[in-house]
Amino acid sequence: MLCNALVALLPLLLQPVSAVPLENLHTRQQSTFVDCLSKGDVPIVLASDTSFSQLSSPYNRRLKYTPLTITLPTTILHISTTVKCASQFKIRVNARGGGHSYSAQALGGEDGHVVVDMQNFHDVVYNQSTTYAEVGGGARLGNIAQKLYDQAKRAIPHGTCPAVGMGHPSLGGFGISSRNWGLMVDSIAKVEVITADGRLRLAKPTYNGDLLWALRGAGPSFGIITKFYFNTVPATESIVNYSYSFSGLSASNAAAAFITIQKFALTAPKELGLGVSLWGSGTNFEMSGAYYGKTMDDFTSLFQPLLSQLPQPSSSTVNMKGWIDTLIRFAGASTLSVPETGYNEHTAFFAKSLVTPQGSPLTLEQMTSFFNYAATKGPEASNQGLPWFVIINLYGGGNSAITNTALLEQTSYGHRDTLWNFQLYATINNLSPASNASSITFVDGFDRSVRRSGDGAYVNYADPTLSPDESHTLYYGEQYAKLSQLKKKWDKNQVFWYPQGIYPAP
Repeated sequence: MLCNALVALLPLLLQPVSAVPLENLHTRQQSTFVDCLSKGDVPIVLASDTSFSQLSSPYNRRLKYTPLTITLPTTILHISTTVKCASQFKIRVNARGGGHSYSAQALGGEDGHVVVDMQNFHDVVYNQSTTYAEVGGGARLGNIAQKLYDQAKRAIPHGTCPAVGMGHPSLGGFGISSRNWGLMVDSIAKVEVITADGRLRLAKPTYNGDLLWALRGAGPSFGIITKFYFNTVPATESIVNYSYSFSGLSASNAAAAFITIQKFALTAPKELGLGVSLWGSGTNFEMSGAYYGKTMDDFTSLFQPLLSQLPQPSSSTVNMKGWIDTLIRFAGASTLSVPETGYNEHTAFFAKSLVTPQGSPLTLEQMTSFFNYAATKGPEASNQGLPWFVIINLYGGGNSAITNTALLEQTSYGHRDTLWNFQLYATINNLSPASNASSITFVDGFDRSVRRSGDGAYVNYADPTLSPDESHTLYYGEQYAKLSQLKKKWDKNQVFWYPQGIYPAP
């Protein structure tokens, strides 16, 4: 349906608009901007509408921003008109896909933006001739995986939470299969995108290649992607799922066990997904993951030498699953399917991330500091209504598909030398200013217990307490300079903006 409509709309969409500076952002009356949208028949939700509260509510209730208005486009022309009107009246624009941004950046990170809610763009179509998955900009991971499997038994590497939307691949997109197949951003072959002038553009390696490079890692700063074209792979049905729990360890013993796991991880084959997780109970941890395209004998041969060097597990589970059942296992759900429209789940939390370089493995001293913090501060936080977890995912090691440095030329995702990616997360049971402050203090302390100079952070676990300069360095590293130049080229007036987004070069 969209392809047929697109042919008719191209003459309108390709009309450029004049560049408009964004100083004095809200000097015009809202009604004038709304009139502009209304003349384009754009579906609008105003603050006075009964649905505004739900549509403007963040996934993370710790943050609250009030948009100027929300649009619910059903056509590409609606998106183009929204961007053109916003540019004309100097209002900043943010696309909302799944709405799971940790820092509510899809709501603008401040009041007064126009939010383009993409929930109606949720189609997932497998193209047999190209082997691409053609995915709308408002689709969610669980639905993508299930539909792609049902249509063709095909797969894309992506994260484990079914309700997460398409900001995920725009900024990276790690999943337990990513060491084998890469990040979700690495599967993007091309996109259709509305840029800051309101034009619909195709971006692929041979056409608007610099725009594609920017969108593959910093997408929300460069446009609204209406359709992704993902490379796909056959969904493997031979996957060893495993988990080993370790309890009753001292901080020093837990640290020593982690260093043993790290030594193993440095040469682990790319088919192995591995993570180490802690949940609110001091030093108890779980090592779990999946071994793709392998047999139980393959797994035993690989893991037995490691297990012989670790403490005796308090419990373990090892079994064979197919592609969909493995995704369901890591989702912790009974199904991958989630509502395509009207999604309305929320929580309150504070999170940070820590990205460690492959060339600088963590030391016993650093991990002892980390587990000492977990042992001394962790139970206290849990007892104060801040249940927490830490997930330490293996990105590098061996011949991991993530850490191929050649991908720095293909994507703007900046951490191709990563060994571990830590997600440090505290839920806030009873949201209040005091509990909010306590969550920040606790998670910041966890981060400091192990962080070194030169370590980075992962943009999909966005920390809104970071300044723009801090976030640019930690999230994008050396890729930021080129991104800033491309922002100047493609969106110098910052039509697409949020506090930690890409800023145009002077």
